[in-house]
Order: sequence, then C-alpha cells, then structure tokens
Amino acid sequence: MLNFKLLHYFKPEDDRHMLSESLSQFDLYWSNLHAFVKSAMVIGLMICGYFFLRHSVIRRIEKITSKTRNDLDDRVIDFAKQFLWVVMLLSCLVWVLRINNITVAPVLAGAGIFGVAVGFAAKETIADILSGIFLIIDRPLRIGDRITIDKIGKHWGSWGDVVDIGLRRTIIRNTDGVIVNYPNSLLSSGIIKNFSIDPSPVRARIRFQVDYSANPDQVRAIVFDATAKVPGILHDQTTVVIRSMWDDDLGHQLSGVLFEARYFLEDVKQRTTIRSKVLEGIITGFNEHNIPMASQPMSVVNRSTDRNSSASEDDLTTPFKRAANQ
Repeated sequence: MLNFKLLHYFKPEDDRHMLSESLSQFDLYWSNLHAFVKSAMVIGLMICGYFFLRHSVIRRIEKITSKTRNDLDDRVIDFAKQFLWVVMLLSCLVWVLRINNITVAPVLAGAGIFGVAVGFAAKETIADILSGIFLIIDRPLRIGDRITIDKIGKHWGSWGDVVDIGLRRTIIRNTDGVIVNYPNSLLSSGIIKNFSIDPSPVRARIRFQVDYSANPDQVRAIVFDATAKVPGILHDQTTVVIRSMWDDDLGHQLSGVLFEARYFLEDVKQRTTIRSKVLEGIITGFNEHNIPMASQPMSVVNRSTDRNSSASEDDLTTPFKRAANQ
C-alpha cells in the first residue's frame, strides 16, 4: 500500500507539468536578459563544454581505446580532439549571431565566398589536411612503423620510424635520430614502403664474389655458420645461391662467382646491425679457410711515360717533316 501511495503522489503527468513550468520560467528569465549577457553566457557555456568534452569524456574514451589492439579507434579519437575546438567555435559563433538578431544565412554565404578565396590561397594546406584524413582512414602506416623515406643528405639514413600522424604533417624519425616532417599530401600521393605493417618476417640479401677456384659447398658452409651466430635471424630459412657469373649490364664475364645469401629477419629494424654482423662473420670465415675473394683486373698506365714516348716520337719525325717541306 505504501508503494502504491508513493506512486500516486509522483505521477508522470505531474513530472511533465513541473518540467513545463520550469522551462517556461527559464524562457521568461532568458528573454529578459540583455543580448550582451546572453552572448557572454553562451561563450562561457561553450568553453566549459569544450573542456568537459576534451578532458573528461574523450580522456575516458582514450583509456578504453588504449586497451584495444586495433589503432583505428586511437586515430579517430586523435582526429576528434583536433577538430573538437573547430566544431565548438562554429557552434558558439552561430548561437551568438542568433542572439544578436543577425541573420545567419548571409553570414554563411559570405563565409563561403571567403572560404573559396582562402582555399585558393591555401590549397596546399587544405590538400595536406585532406590527405591526413585519408591517411587516418586508409591506415597505410601506423605510429611506430618502419618505412623508407627520401634521404636528407648523402650520408644520412633513408629509413625511419613513424612518430606521429597529424592532420597536416607526419613526423618521422630516421635511423640517425633526425626528425623529418613530411607533408601528408606528399605521403598520400607517393609510394609508401612499410616494413612493419605486416607481422611476417622480411627477407634480406647479401651479395659477394669469390674466386672461381673456391669450393661452392665450402662457401655455403661458411655463410651458414656466419648467419647461425647472429641473433635475430630465422636460421631454418637461410639459403645461399649462386647468382651469376656474367654481367648482363656490361656484357662480360664477372671476375668471380657472384653468390647471394638470403635470410629472414625477426625484426626489420635490426636489418643494418644484423647485416654488418653477417658480413663480418663471412669475412672472418673466408680468411680462416683461405678462400680468395674475386679481384677486378686492373691495368696501370703511367701517364708520364706515355707523354715522354709521344714526345720522343715527335722529335724523331720532326726532321723528316722539315726535309719534306724543304
């Protein structure tokens, strides 16, 4: 009986009536305020709403997305953080214009014309932003991926790790520790060589030439032993093949037998370090077993001797030329 009485006192019709009265009172209070006060309240409300969404709602969502394996939700959250202030600013502007009895349509039309002018002036920036959106959606690269980049100098590395993907630029740290900022339009229009997006092992190659007198089986054994001592290589997939004995580009026989060692890497980021250790092991093994490397035949020309011989020939022929002329 008590529960029935409580429900009798709090009817849904009474709740709706109380809510309607509250809204009517607030509407009366709001209509009596000055336009400047209304605008100030709207601006303050938008600022509070921005900080609430930015530091409370989005931060909680970030904690949830950080626990997932997929990084698409992380990019969407980052995209939302970068565009939240734009949405809040435009909403605040439209609201303030309506409070001050300014028609929004002509302002939006003028903003459209102004936007077209700005678009022509800043087309590269707009292209970078649109490309950044496509990079976030298509995901050809992720933060932490190892990709190839253009060399910033002759002696600088052409590999780099993705540090951040922004709306305008993507930050990449090359293997020498130098930060390179790439415009997103350049990345999206070019060929992205990503060595980390696929978890499958990546194959590396090493080529070298030995003398024709070397035993191919002994060469293979030394290479297998050198790769087996280096960690980070899938040793059961290492192969050593004879690549060629003929130079197809120059059209002549090579000075030695061209071998190629092929091995798979557990971590492509260690490619250069592993390559150096493998080469060191191969050189040490060849020296221990007296396996000669191929040597390019060279002919040494003494230019001073050639000049003297040509000069002496001129001296010998000069008297005959003089006699003939006389």
